[in-house]
Amino acid sequence: MGGEPQLKMVLLLALKKLEQYREINYLMDTIQRVCGVNSRKIRVLGGDISQAHEFPWLVGLYKGGEFYCGATLITKKHVLTAAHCVKGFDMHSIRVVLADHDRESPDRLSTIQVRNLVDMIPHKRFDSKTFNNDIALLELDQPVDFDDRIQPLCLPQTAYKDYTGVQAVVAGWGKVGEKLDTSRILRKVVVPVWSKEDCYSSQYGKAKLSENMFCAGYTEGQRDACQGDSGGPLHMKATQGYMELIGVVSWGRGCGRPNLPGVYTKITNYLDWIEGNLNGECLCSPPA
Repeated sequence: MGGEPQLKMVLLLALKKLEQYREINYLMDTIQRVCGVNSRKIRVLGGDISQAHEFPWLVGLYKGGEFYCGATLITKKHVLTAAHCVKGFDMHSIRVVLADHDRESPDRLSTIQVRNLVDMIPHKRFDSKTFNNDIALLELDQPVDFDDRIQPLCLPQTAYKDYTGVQAVVAGWGKVGEKLDTSRILRKVVVPVWSKEDCYSSQYGKAKLSENMFCAGYTEGQRDACQGDSGGPLHMKATQGYMELIGVVSWGRGCGRPNLPGVYTKITNYLDWIEGNLNGECLCSPPA
């Protein structure tokens, strides 16, 4: 009889461990099926150094062993970037690096994943003079497994959205200043999205801006994307808490100059184009 309390305790501990195991399995299963979530809290206020894997969908494009552009993971086999990052390049010369953070870390090679490309689809109507339709889809040679370091980003759920005034986050390893070097550590900056009218009233003028572009930044400048951030994501936190891709870093005059905000490719204009070029691969859904 004296062993009954001890047996009950053992059974209770076993049940507790079973529940923990089920919870872990549920979380991992959720990670495999949803987009726009990560294992770290995204801090959109203060500081420009990101946490490691704060943006697990952000990848780097390399050519000749040198980093040159950013991109965004949207399926297990596809990344989205700017057309000007790949147009005219031999796709076999491009490497896609996932799960990166500190590009000079001695432990980097044991944590990153590298993929080659089997297809490269810059938009057919991309204009290298005006940067209109500056978007491209890249297909990886092998699918990636989602975990706490690699996750896809959600696309907008509808094409009819006005992001004016939204505080969006742009992240990348681009130059830390107009005449400075690219960053070894992934950085981020929060920029407000401008209205169409304000964008047209910038120093760019209406003639340089198409309906496929929008502006984000500060009238006083200083905080902005820069060279090397091209192709990377501009994203916002949806009301449900997940992150959503709203723009691709496209172009701008200099970096952080007054009344010259960053110009981004408007993702909502390309949802059908993206889905039509996924070669049967499925987009993950936002978390319920």
